[in-house]
Amino acid sequence: MSAEPTIRPLTEADIPRLAEIRPGFVSTTALRVERLGQGLEAGWRLVEYPLPQPFDKGHAYDFDANEQAAIRRRVRHGDGLHLVVEWRGRIAGLLEVTPQEWNNTAWVWNLMLDQAIRRQGIGRELFARAVTWARQAGYRALVFETQTNNVPACKFYLTLGCRLDGLRETLYHNDDLARGEVALFWAYPLVR
Repeated sequence: MSAEPTIRPLTEADIPRLAEIRPGFVSTTALRVERLGQGLEAGWRLVEYPLPQPFDKGHAYDFDANEQAAIRRRVRHGDGLHLVVEWRGRIAGLLEVTPQEWNNTAWVWNLMLDQAIRRQGIGRELFARAVTWARQAGYRALVFETQTNNVPACKFYLTLGCRLDGLRETLYHNDDLARGEVALFWAYPLVR
């Protein structure tokens, strides 16, 4: 059992073990979406603001039967990049990237790390592997989504050179919108 995290291909046998990952986060700020203008002149801006109490996502990610089945389908399709991080005998990270042929991009389904192994460069390494894979496959961009309450992830993506590509106020359940959770879409251009 290695004390150092190792990155290896995801296997179908790993899928039930993905719940071992504790990818939660705590954020002391959130991003508020402010709508500007109307009609075709509409726009939005994000404003970071302090929360009265930190938002704690907790330790669990919902790797329920439906999510496991979706991951299994993506792995079986065989045309993406599927990696796990193993650490101290358990799964502690996941990267999943699959092609979106219709627009020549690669969709990052999951890029998550256990809280215990963050700030060691592993997230950057996983992202670099996604970039290398997508470039070699000839895709024009990596694209992915996060939320306005996950400011740590937003700032991480910005440090990697990603750009905010858009938002969708109605992607999540209305209860999420009432809490201010809006989907943010990001892109990492691969073509200069």
